[in-house]
Amino acid sequence: MRKIILLLTITLLTINVYSQQGEWTWMNGDSTINSNGHYGTQGVFDPANTPLALYEPCQWTDLQGNFWLFGGEGDYGDLWKFNPLINQWAWMKGPGIPGQFGIYGTQGIPSPANNPGGRDIGMMTWTDSLGYLWLFGGAGYDANGNGGYLNDLWKYDISTNEWTWMNGADTVNSICSFGIIGVEDTANHPGGLCESNATWVVNNYLWMFGGFGLGYSQNSTLLNNMWKYNISTNAWTWMKGNNGAGIYGT
Repeated sequence: MRKIILLLTITLLTINVYSQQGEWTWMNGDSTINSNGHYGTQGVFDPANTPLALYEPCQWTDLQGNFWLFGGEGDYGDLWKFNPLINQWAWMKGPGIPGQFGIYGTQGIPSPANNPGGRDIGMMTWTDSLGYLWLFGGAGYDANGNGGYLNDLWKYDISTNEWTWMNGADTVNSICSFGIIGVEDTANHPGGLCESNATWVVNNYLWMFGGFGLGYSQNSTLLNNMWKYNISTNAWTWMKGNNGAGIYGT
């Protein structure tokens, strides 16, 4: 009798454990395709707010656990914030229309008017230890409204709701300035780049790898460059890789 009771108990526990696995919950957004979203009032959370349907925007998680979203197919330049505690979106910044050129301002100087140009297909992103959100590259529009590969680096300050253009060109299709491998230099910079979000933050250095874009020339290609950005000096270091095939060794 005891064996039967034990067997039934184990069976019921097993069923209960497996019933809790592999379950999705629809949390927010429309249940139809190609939604136009709902912007609401900039900076204000609302249950009705939701970004429009987007392909390959970029994303961050801030130090408070909020989710952030920027850009996406159609070359949008809008920044959104999602608070998972209240399950609501807020449109934080950006023009709300596609295809807008970048407003760069002065490099290193934040301004309420600054905004990265509309862009999509794989931008690099980081959240640093102080809570700033960083954005690099993508395919989109520069300061003159020209489309192409971007190599601009931006910093977003959550507390002031302002972007700062930190590094890189305000025009599209810049090629790499590699310098000497392993040597930091303010003249170094990656080329215009998209189709990757292989990024890391290590000791407050911003690292990134690979993508599709411009290396030594204006011919776009797959890249295996690894770069390190020093926040304190505003300078890039080419750490590894080139434009060639991988070298695997053993």
